[in-house]
Amino acid sequence: MRVLALTALATLLAVSACVSPPPGPGDPGPGGAPPPIPIDGPIAYRCANGAQLMVDVDAQSARVAIIGGPSMVLPRAGDGYYSNGRYGFRGGGEAAQWEVGRAAPVACRGS
Repeated sequence: MRVLALTALATLLAVSACVSPPPGPGDPGPGGAPPPIPIDGPIAYRCANGAQLMVDVDAQSARVAIIGGPSMVLPRAGDGYYSNGRYGFRGGGEAAQWEVGRAAPVACRGS
């Protein structure tokens, strides 16, 4: 009886090791493709200069959080462009540009 119980336990453990956990929010989609960029809500950006941003854009403003730095609300300053005079954000979705002061804009990739 004891051997039967140990065999059943070993079988149960072996089968449970084969089950994959459900995908999490940052896990790749079907076929290993990255999850799609959200249409609404904040988007994470990694910029060519190393800056990392969380940006949530609506019709009137862009709420920007610089990872490891300040957060701000940039008012709309043009079509797809948001600026407070010091910081600027242009674009959205997969591709954007980030501006600080008078430095040239840097390319950013959304994820």
